[in-house]
Amino acid sequence: MADFRGFLCWTPETAAATINTEAVSPSRAVFLATHAPLRIRRAGLDGRAIVSDGPLIDENTVLKDFLSLQSDTGALLLPIVGDSGTGKSHLVRWVRENLPPSDKYEIIYLEKAKTSLRAVIDALLADADSGALTQLRADIDRFTDSVDAATLSRRLVNALSEALAATTARDVPQHARPLAGPRGLTVVLQDPHVSAFMLEEGKFIPRLAKQLLQDRAEGEMDRPMAFTMDDLPTDLLDLHRAAQITIKLINVISGSTQLQQAAVDLLNQHLEAAVKRVASLGAGRLQDAMLQVRQEFARKGKEIILLIEDFALIQGVQRDLLDAVIEAANRYGSTTLAPIRTLMAVTTGYFSDLPETALTRVRATAGYVYNLNVPFTRDDRGESEITSFVGRYLNAARVGRDALEREGERQVLNPCETCDLVSRCHEQFGVTSEGFGLYPFNPSALVRTIHSTAPRNDPYAFVPRTVLGSVIRPVLVDHAGALAEGIFPDARFRTQFPTADIDEPLSTDVQEVVEAEDHLDADRRKIVLEFWGGAPDHAGALPSAVAEAFALEARTFSGASATHRKPRGVPTTEPPTTDELPPSLQAKVRAVDDWLTREHVLQQAVALDIRTVIATAVAQRHRWVNPLMREQTQTTIRAAWPSNARVVSIEGASENIQGAGTAPIKFKRTARNSRYLRSVLLLKNGHPAQRAEHVRRLSTDADHYTASLTAALQRNLQITDDDLVLGLRAALIGAALAGLAWPGIDEAELLTVAFADGRSWARQDAADREGAWSRTLEAHLHYRLPLVERLRDALGVAQGDGKPRLIDAARALPLLRRAAALWDWQVTASEVPEWVKPAVTNFANWTSLVHAQNASLRRKLDDVRRHHPRGTTGAQVLAAVREALLAAENASIPVPLATRTDITERLARAQNVDWKVLTQLEDELLRAEEPEASNAARIISAVRDRGVTTQVVSGLLQASDAWLTSALAHAASRTNSHGDEAARGVQELLTEWRSLSTPKED
Repeated sequence: MADFRGFLCWTPETAAATINTEAVSPSRAVFLATHAPLRIRRAGLDGRAIVSDGPLIDENTVLKDFLSLQSDTGALLLPIVGDSGTGKSHLVRWVRENLPPSDKYEIIYLEKAKTSLRAVIDALLADADSGALTQLRADIDRFTDSVDAATLSRRLVNALSEALAATTARDVPQHARPLAGPRGLTVVLQDPHVSAFMLEEGKFIPRLAKQLLQDRAEGEMDRPMAFTMDDLPTDLLDLHRAAQITIKLINVISGSTQLQQAAVDLLNQHLEAAVKRVASLGAGRLQDAMLQVRQEFARKGKEIILLIEDFALIQGVQRDLLDAVIEAANRYGSTTLAPIRTLMAVTTGYFSDLPETALTRVRATAGYVYNLNVPFTRDDRGESEITSFVGRYLNAARVGRDALEREGERQVLNPCETCDLVSRCHEQFGVTSEGFGLYPFNPSALVRTIHSTAPRNDPYAFVPRTVLGSVIRPVLVDHAGALAEGIFPDARFRTQFPTADIDEPLSTDVQEVVEAEDHLDADRRKIVLEFWGGAPDHAGALPSAVAEAFALEARTFSGASATHRKPRGVPTTEPPTTDELPPSLQAKVRAVDDWLTREHVLQQAVALDIRTVIATAVAQRHRWVNPLMREQTQTTIRAAWPSNARVVSIEGASENIQGAGTAPIKFKRTARNSRYLRSVLLLKNGHPAQRAEHVRRLSTDADHYTASLTAALQRNLQITDDDLVLGLRAALIGAALAGLAWPGIDEAELLTVAFADGRSWARQDAADREGAWSRTLEAHLHYRLPLVERLRDALGVAQGDGKPRLIDAARALPLLRRAAALWDWQVTASEVPEWVKPAVTNFANWTSLVHAQNASLRRKLDDVRRHHPRGTTGAQVLAAVREALLAAENASIPVPLATRTDITERLARAQNVDWKVLTQLEDELLRAEEPEASNAARIISAVRDRGVTTQVVSGLLQASDAWLTSALAHAASRTNSHGDEAARGVQELLTEWRSLSTPKED
């Protein structure tokens, strides 16, 4: 038995080459093989309005009408009216292909794809010849060859400007008078800045210029037919660059929709004249040419058949052409012009703008138009017509363009007839009355995908171009790979084909069963059940061939979701039915249903209600103990945990807000979540939840997401772990500036100084500190209290009246270790929390501060070592100074009282300091000055508070040295023997003093 799994009875390449959305694209064989009867209605006219109550007819009737209707003027005009894509061009093509051969007719066919001026003129004048016609063709050829699209665009703007400048107030409605004349709309086109906007790529003028010069390329989007409001320069961002008169007029136009429409009407009214002016087609030249053509064929006894694929696209010649084709053939009892029968396709909107002379001719001859805006009926007949239309194209895709063209007009091949799967395929996927299988569609899938792509305001509309271009071709070409791989229909299919409002969606009950029991392909199975299964009320209601073709596991499903069954013996409060709810709540509940079943965007008001309930539930369950935190105000909580998409993200809701992608709470579009969110709405409005489990889920979710609330608060308050590490590091560096912390000290001491407010801190060695160091410390201490308070708030809990706090050491110590791992401030300003910034002024220069302080300490130490070299003791220095004082006194060398008092006081202070500090300082500086010294060694030597030792000792040594030097000079000046002896005594003392400055050898 043949395998249906991933079966393709076509190739994507063949389908793409065969299925065309334009009637003029396929060859005759492909066109006839894919032609299906159109829905055509004869529609009368009421003024310019189309009265859609006439009978439905077929193509053969149109052909018969067209060839048999007689006009007393010899000019028959039959419009085919319909919206874009309804098959107007297809019907014109069908008439052409089915015209009986006859020598009496001269057929002129204006194809939709050949709408350049050259192509239109060539088609109209192809079989007629005269000097004037030859000149006209030559002029158009020369015009087309001598200008490019950019140049033509500029000429069109200039021609339009000239035409608008010539208008008067009488030419426009009263409300549009500001647009008329030389100071009206023409000034906008003349302004270089505005004209540059209108000449931008993609705007109407450049696209029109391209259309006039080039035929339409295959696959090219629909060409523009006229100006629209989007082409007006009403939203220029740099309008100030324009002239003042232009700015004033544009502002007036921008403020009035009525005036904007008047501007568009005025531009379109003069567009054809502008085109004829730049193409040298003015003064009715084309109309004269067409009348000559009719005269020539009248002499030959022929009747002209003029078929126009799309009248709106024949830019620049429409009015002249219309005037020529409605000109009476019979004049003064004789036929001077060839009779002409014109069948032209025209959009509904363009038809209403046709000149009154043309509409008069339609009313006077047939009296009706052919209206293709006819939706399929909702009954089996309508479905049959849809499947018949699509079946022909599916068959053509299987056969391929080449094979169809080889067969010509013989019997159309049907590959289904030789397929091993035909019986099962046609039974479960469906078949048309012509025997063409609908695979990979079935009738339900076809109708639903067509409804899905129809206009929202006309869901039953059947637009052939849309069906081919948006349904058949994408599935056969774009989705063929997914089908072959066993992953069709996938998420892309669901996006392309949302459930139409007129179709019943797959119920929440069935979706819930599928989600609960199909853990492999729930999403695909739900799509298949809705589109191919027709949204059944049971998850197992799927034809076996459909499941097999789409690689869905064959399985049985329960009748209802297990979570939906009420446990026996458990009393519950039954929730009200939807119809029992207040109207406003009914609407919200249905919005949740549509969010799931129709994949509608969830209304903002409904999403807000849901988010508010869930976000509030989480906030109410927060206990502030893990980690320890001070309880925050509701204002602070709402700022960090708002009821919006940053906290609660709902798939398929409108979430145009930064941060929605990283929301901690997310709801996928599932049946389970749909049920839950319905209950959330019910609970918010004081009604019982739909299921008891939803109350439990709300409680569980609230507990689960308290950690997310904590994280959000920490982010909002800037007290995340990273923030606190920076805060602690700032506190440690501040303590280091104060001489109370440095690398390597005990963790307990680190913890103490990190949380100390610093109000009692003062360095004893302030005199030895560099100015920048002292200023940085002073600035830090000024803001240290709020810094530490924030750290205590974040890492502690209040006691009693809220002032003392216990520090959460379990959380604080790891952060403190991270902070102490790097004694530096290499961070950018954006990384620093706002509450830390005031306390870290100049911290960016921390390394420079350390270096400068060490250099200063080295200089001070070197000054001390000049008189107190390493190896001498403080006691020796003190003894030497005292002996010098005594010797001077004995030698009668006068010592000024102030000097004696100063040195005595300095001796007393030096007696009380620890001279070993100098050795410790020297050792630390030596370690800091080693080439490979660590950053910690440099910091330690710079930050330690060594008290007043260095200052006291240095002051004593400098004062003593100055006094002894003065004493020696005084002694040397003595001339008597006693003076000589005193001089020798002082000299000996100085020698002994100098000896203290000489380093001892070990």
